Amino acid sequence: MAVEITHADGQKKKSSSGIFQDVVNSIFEPGVNRGVLVVMNAAFAGLFLILFYLLFATRFNIHVCALTLIATGLFVSIQWFVRELAVSKNKSQNKNKDEKSDKTSAARRPTSLAARNKLKKL
Repeated sequence: MAVEITHADGQKKKSSSGIFQDVVNSIFEPGVNRGVLVVMNAAFAGLFLILFYLLFATRFNIHVCALTLIATGLFVSIQWFVRELAVSKNKSQNKNKDEKSDKTSAARRPTSLAARNKLKKL
């Protein structure tokens, strides 16, 4: 069960209670969370263990070599995609923060020429 934590600045964040709960929650939430990545990496680790065992047991059979290369390519491409997804998410969050700060600073600036002249005189 997830625990909701409220920080001093009023932001609410959920603290996970485990990997299994993270995987189940990822069904209902957009994006990829930490639990899904851990389970996926563990599955790939098991796959690579079995493939490397098969490589030695079959004396580097061409089919097992091909499967190992395909699995390696899949693992690398998934890791790259997840990292790019995180970078793009961070960029969009920073852009949203910048837009909000621009709007608040624009709201504080005087918009009319008379108001600007009045501020200059002060």
